[in-house]
Amino acid sequence: MRPSHWICFLSIFCLLSSAGHAASNAQFEPGDVVLTNCHQIYTKGSVKAKVDDGYTIHFPKNSGPINCPPFRWHAEFVLPYQSVPEYRLQFMGGFKKDLIFRTGETVTLRFDADKRIIKNKETVDIQAEITDISSNGAIAVKLLSNSPEEAATFWKWVGGNYIDLRHKALEAERSKR
Repeated sequence: MRPSHWICFLSIFCLLSSAGHAASNAQFEPGDVVLTNCHQIYTKGSVKAKVDDGYTIHFPKNSGPINCPPFRWHAEFVLPYQSVPEYRLQFMGGFKKDLIFRTGETVTLRFDADKRIIKNKETVDIQAEITDISSNGAIAVKLLSNSPEEAATFWKWVGGNYIDLRHKALEAERSKR
């Protein structure tokens, strides 16, 4: 590769990384609707107040489960929320085919089985319908499965939250597409 190509490549990389850093440091005002990131599971809420290095977030009653302490959220874990009808999940900068997810589609979530609930399986596959998609690639889903074990696992991990399309639980779904 010629030196001029390397310079072009590095400058594009620097621009993209600085744009991503700037997006994570967005300033929010009280009342703004946001998503809080807890291990790629997002909870939708609204900014109540700005504090030292983050925000106090108000979550509606149907939110949850919140598996991270919900008291004060550091700014890097608070993202803007905007609903979109579809999301294109891109891989390797566009060298692989985009995966398109749309509202109303059915997806399969695969979680490790909780041995206290499910004794005879290693994993639990849960069927769910996409009800909303955020512009950052997180989806809200509605449980379609009827099994009590699947429902218990769903409400333990996802419930009324959004799950990132890059989350490990959606790996099987991504490989099907």
